[in-house]
Amino acid sequence: MMRKIYLAASIGVLAACTTDPGYFPAEITYDCQAGQYFTLTYPTAESAIIQYLNDTRNLERRRSSSGAQYRDFEGNTYLYTKGDEAMLEWDDIRLEGCVARE
Repeated sequence: MMRKIYLAASIGVLAACTTDPGYFPAEITYDCQAGQYFTLTYPTAESAIIQYLNDTRNLERRRSSSGAQYRDFEGNTYLYTKGDEAMLEWDDIRLEGCVARE
């Protein structure tokens, strides 16, 4: 559990530190309900690449009052992360209760 908290805190720090490229890329896999999972790679603090269902999409960070939000240009993919949890909308699929893998 402490590892997950440390991982989440580290990603929050990474997202806030846009001046030091040494922290990137970072990669996290999230396990969701019903055995679903997806992997995020953060090439920079302002972007994310998501891999799900044998497909890859590029997301751009959006303003958020809490946590981090990312969207793709087409509006088909939405990602919200806070701490070690995430929610993903991928076309018509919604994955909730996703937790960063240790």
